[in-house]
Amino acid sequence: MRVHAMEILLAPDLVDMVGGSADQDLLGRVRALRRKTALDMGYVLPPVRTRDSVDLPAATYVIRLSGVEVARGTAPRGRMLALGEGLDDLPGATEVEPVFGLPGKWIPAELRHSAEMAGATVVDRVSVLITHLSSVAAAHADRLLGREDVRVLVEGLKQTNPSVVEELVPAVLSLGEVQRVLQGLLAENVPILDLGRIFEALTLRAKVATEPEGLIEAARGAVADVIIDRTRDNGALRVLTLEPALEQQLLEALRPGDQGSQLSLPPDRVEALLDSLRRRIQEVESTGRQAAVVCAPAIRPALRRLAALAVPRITVLSYNEVTGTSLTIETVGVVGVEQAIAP
Repeated sequence: MRVHAMEILLAPDLVDMVGGSADQDLLGRVRALRRKTALDMGYVLPPVRTRDSVDLPAATYVIRLSGVEVARGTAPRGRMLALGEGLDDLPGATEVEPVFGLPGKWIPAELRHSAEMAGATVVDRVSVLITHLSSVAAAHADRLLGREDVRVLVEGLKQTNPSVVEELVPAVLSLGEVQRVLQGLLAENVPILDLGRIFEALTLRAKVATEPEGLIEAARGAVADVIIDRTRDNGALRVLTLEPALEQQLLEALRPGDQGSQLSLPPDRVEALLDSLRRRIQEVESTGRQAAVVCAPAIRPALRRLAALAVPRITVLSYNEVTGTSLTIETVGVVGVEQAIAP
């Protein structure tokens, strides 16, 4: 009757993916993914249950979180996924790769060399599934960090830095409140490796106020250098800015709410703002670059929640987080008031 935090269901014809060679064993690759996540993000993915399901169509796999399906894909037996260029001369129907949305074809394994010579990137089916699982885990990292996981992290920090733990938990914040802060960081792909600095910032902030949004922003400030380092693109920090008039309107539209601050705007203006942000991001990405949105600290959390509706993986930084970086800051676009919020 137990509900598993993460689960992979395999069609019966995909069971051969379990127990193969070292680099083709699904279970071994899952263990490697859990280690990598721990080293990169500072938390351990829960155990991933893998089992077969006769209810699935052939060559299909399903990824579930807490018993609910969140992703589905195919990995035909005896085939490999060819991506990129040179697909026209390859057999099979063109499909969309589930993580990056790239066109691809599942080709017979014996055509791998021919596909690579034609300019395509060829990926084995275990790697396709693991990449999909990694993407799902990253997108739902905040859900995967449980209360017991936070307790283990706190106990681990207590072994090396007992004073910072004793000053914060449970004297100022409960374990649940700390969990909510760490979940807020993971929701925006911010690593929680440096718990010492995060706890120091939370202790100072909690003496003033303990609302979750303020605590999360204080924690982000403590690891701003890590955030900027993960956002940089080829040694530079490329940003989209808001036109001053637009930023002022957003500041005036800011309202407190039960789930944090919100931008109180009419639906048509929200749609216009999201459309403008989406177009600016697409313009930058069409040149092969990545950019973050930078704005006033007061509106950063609310703007991030709103912008994520249009661009789920968008990065929104505050001026405070950008200040002091040694990276070259390059403005690659401006969201103007005439595009975003019409009078």
